[in-house]
Amino acid sequence: MNKNLLSTWNTSSSKKTSTIILPDGCRDLIMKIDEDEKPFWFISPLFDKTEVFSINTNSIFSGYRMKPGVTFSEKELIESIQGNYYNLDEISNRLNDFTNLNRSVEEALNCLASNMDSVKGTAKTLGVSSRTLQRLIHKGTDRTPAYWILLARARRAARTLVESSSLADIAEMHGYTDQAHMSREFKRWFDLSPSLMRNTPNIIRQLFNKGYD
Repeated sequence: MNKNLLSTWNTSSSKKTSTIILPDGCRDLIMKIDEDEKPFWFISPLFDKTEVFSINTNSIFSGYRMKPGVTFSEKELIESIQGNYYNLDEISNRLNDFTNLNRSVEEALNCLASNMDSVKGTAKTLGVSSRTLQRLIHKGTDRTPAYWILLARARRAARTLVESSSLADIAEMHGYTDQAHMSREFKRWFDLSPSLMRNTPNIIRQLFNKGYD
């Protein structure tokens, strides 16, 4: 198994539909097969907000989710596999050749997820300056440390919606100023209010898939 591979997934649809994709801090190598067509391979972007995707009738998708911070040699990878089927072992070998995860970036992302109070606090834990951390994360992910802190906080808070705690208590538990602050962040990341998310089980289930948190 490729050491930078976080998880694999498969999905299909017997009718034309659409699906909501929540930001999870990861990029996926995806194989899409439409009826009577050759496999089409592509790499998902790093999402800044929830996106809606259309799915054709009888489409099949297989995904290879990479760890947060993994970079791709995108053109070379896609050119090497486009139009062909591969099993997991074969794809893992390709990912070894065309992906990379800077271990300093990985360590910093893990620390940002666990020290969600501030960039300054994370930098202190890592023994570097805030400016050094900013440069490392931006160069490695094309996002700021604040992006990763806010994303991890929102995802963790959203998963807590399965509990019976009040929204105000959940907001306090995850470091939001108040319930209104949490609601604004949910709207930003998920395009849904906390109360609506709580009553949409399929959205909540997606938050329990492996991702950045």
